[in-house]
Amino acid sequence: MRRSAMTYGVLLLIFSGAAWYQWTTEPPVDMKGQVVLLQGEADDISKVLWASDTSEATISRKQDDRGDYYWVDYTRWTEKVIPAEPGQGDTGDAPEPKTERTAKHSVFKAANKVDDVFASMSPFPALRKLEISSDEKLEQMGLTEPKASLEIHRDGRVQQLEVGGEAYGTRDRYVRHGETGEIYLVSKDLLKPLEYARTRLPDRTLLGVEHSDIISAKVSMDEETLLLRHVHRDDPEKAQWVTDIDPDTPAEQATTWLHKALALKGTRFADPKEPPTGLEDRFQLEVVSSEGQTTSLKVMQVGSEGDWYAQSEHTRGMLKLVRSAARSLADDVSGVLGDED
Repeated sequence: MRRSAMTYGVLLLIFSGAAWYQWTTEPPVDMKGQVVLLQGEADDISKVLWASDTSEATISRKQDDRGDYYWVDYTRWTEKVIPAEPGQGDTGDAPEPKTERTAKHSVFKAANKVDDVFASMSPFPALRKLEISSDEKLEQMGLTEPKASLEIHRDGRVQQLEVGGEAYGTRDRYVRHGETGEIYLVSKDLLKPLEYARTRLPDRTLLGVEHSDIISAKVSMDEETLLLRHVHRDDPEKAQWVTDIDPDTPAEQATTWLHKALALKGTRFADPKEPPTGLEDRFQLEVVSSEGQTTSLKVMQVGSEGDWYAQSEHTRGMLKLVRSAARSLADDVSGVLGDED
């Protein structure tokens, strides 16, 4: 009797443990027929570095009082053929043209799509593993002297990949594992966001909050200020902005202006090492979200006829603006402030 009770007890313990493991363990990632090239979690990635003969990108995870964000340091290399001047070549030979290589550097805060990029590398999938033993084949794949590389800094270790040429017909890339030397075929879609980070990853939004999620706003210029409340914000047809002085009357001009201001986006980030000088404040917009977070946007101009820039807690850096859009908003601020009268 005692032995039976012990047997049932052991079985109960085993089944309970199995049930707990099944309940708490993450479900396996569906690789959709692909193979795992690199293991790891997306949240453990601190930095990703891409380097090739045409571009270099460093995506770093950073943190401040407002939470995590991504910062990108990007360089694009271009080559220009300069015709040789007559008389520079050897006697009787045509002069050789020269190639001038220039770099265009940019830095910017990345959009949340970086989360998807990091997730796509966690685990890092390959379309298939290749068995290559011929030096001639390696050369054809562009892996004898790879012109591109990828580093993933994850959980205190560095995962390295050498990136070769493109597969014929698909433009997928041949990749060699930095430690094992094993060779894989990787989807081009995994690498394109890194190779073309300057056009695919920037966050050009200025406030980082949806219009419908804003409960109040403050518009300021010089010493004048207008406080506004967002009523019926959950209903697009009834949503309006009103002032505390006249909460029953829609502030129509302010509503129109805010729609334009909240849709404003930057074009590119200014280099923090060489920021624009001679900036003059034009107007400020402060918004409060339904979660109580305040974001203050400052719009500035270089002199009276120069470029326009904006900066907020969301942007972290300074973004250049389209002149016509920024000037139009600045010109209309005085009319918006008049809504208080």
